[in-house]
This record gives sequence, C-alpha cells and structure tokens, in this order.
Amino acid sequence: MIFILLILAIVCVEKKIKDYIESNKQYGDEKEILDGKIIINKHHNYGMMLNFLEDKKELALMIPSICLGGLLIIFAIVLTKKRSFLLKLGFSFLLGGAISNIHDRVKRGYVVDYFSINKGKELKRLVFNIADVFIFVGTIIIGIVSFFKLFSSEDSVERINKSEINF
Repeated sequence: MIFILLILAIVCVEKKIKDYIESNKQYGDEKEILDGKIIINKHHNYGMMLNFLEDKKELALMIPSICLGGLLIIFAIVLTKKRSFLLKLGFSFLLGGAISNIHDRVKRGYVVDYFSINKGKELKRLVFNIADVFIFVGTIIIGIVSFFKLFSSEDSVERINKSEINF
C-alpha cells in the first residue's frame, strides 16, 4: 500500500508544481535557485524526451501509454513478492513520474518542463521536470536491483556458465 501512496504523492505534488509553473511563469523568464545551480523556467515539450516525435503527438502519447500499461502489469506482479523493497521503490518512482507526464500529455497536449541545470551550454539547454527525475532514478534502481539479482542467485550463475556464449 505504501508504494501506491508514493506513486499518488509523486503525481499529486508534480501536478501542483506544473500548475504553478503554468499559471505564474512566462516563457523566457528564468530564476536561478540553489546558488545558481538550477534554473527555473517554463517549457512545453510536445514530443517525448528531447522533443523526439514532437511533430507526431499521437505517437508521443501512444508509446508511453503502452509502456505504462506493461509497467503496471509488472508492478502488480512485483507487489506480490516478499523482500523486494528496492524493486518496488524503483517501480513506484518510475510509475509516479510516467503517470504524471502522461497525464500532462492527455490533459494539456504537452508536458510541462520547468528546470535545467546551470552547468555548461549543453546541460543548460535541457529542461526537465521532477517526474523526469523520478523516471530516471526509478529506472536506475530497477536496473541495479535486477543486475545484482541476476548475478546473486546460484541458479542464474549456473545458467550463465552453462550457456555457450561466443564472443
């Protein structure tokens, strides 16, 4: 239950932040915070990551929605497993961020991004939102847990050793 509440908290807090940005920030207005390390600004992302597929809005909604459906099924299975706290946490972060961004695409037709990292020209031009951070961190957690789970069980190691992998 705690993981479902975490997903809901991510979605609700992110919605409040995005609504605030939409109502109170203008395009081009920048505000530096955290000693200038983070820049708050308003950006509409009509595509997927880095505006990929921005000219194909239907695909930019359909692909993440299909992925979300698959992730929800996997999450439902993972929730039934004992001793999978980090995996459940990773999926909660990933799903909270994904649901938030998909909600934006459905309701607004774009995703509201609102901060960038003030380090170098390339990093500064990338604009994110908190949902993106949760998606990234959740994916990293799932990847690390899955990697160690794969190599920690003797059965997995034995299967890898018996397979005939030619390089």
